[in-house]
Amino acid sequence: MKKWMFITIIISLVVALAACGSAQSANAAKSTATTLSLEGDLLVGTFKLENTSLAINSAQASTLLPLWETLQSLASSNTTASQEVDAVVSQIESSMSTDQVSSITAMKLTQQDLAATAIDTGTAATTAGSASTVKTSAAQLPAGAAAGGNPPSDVGGGIPGATDVQSASQAQTGSSQAVSTQAAGTTDQVSAAMIKALVALLQKKIG
Repeated sequence: MKKWMFITIIISLVVALAACGSAQSANAAKSTATTLSLEGDLLVGTFKLENTSLAINSAQASTLLPLWETLQSLASSNTTASQEVDAVVSQIESSMSTDQVSSITAMKLTQQDLAATAIDTGTAATTAGSASTVKTSAAQLPAGAAAGGNPPSDVGGGIPGATDVQSASQAQTGSSQAVSTQAAGTTDQVSAAMIKALVALLQKKIG
């Protein structure tokens, strides 16, 4: 009897530990999905530092402005390498004070903060429009092309599927161009429009 009780307790402990591990993994995945990149942190954090004692001053703005302008240019290109973005973001971070960076880190910014900043800067519609362009183009693809199948044949006779092949090819080209446009309008999580808004803020500080 005692042996069965011991086995039951062991099984219960194993099940409990497995459940705990699954919950921790789920929370970790959720945390990773909602946190921002360093670029997102610095952009949103810089806006949030406004009207505080740690706001960017005119001298810092003079240093940061060309860096954010470079990042804006990179965000508008569809040939930008992630290493290029990382290098500029690193320079931006080093150009800010330790207190400013520490304050931004302590904010623990998330995707919700990024979305709120996009609304505050009036760039939310631009970002959403870029994403909807891709969805619309994908929806307009012929059923056969969207599924990766062969285009339908010409029911009325003649050369089978000649016109449909051309149409599917053109639709796929349009979809690819739309995806490239979305990629060209962002660097990681941050849209070029949001960077432009920050550039405008820095320009005002320099006067």
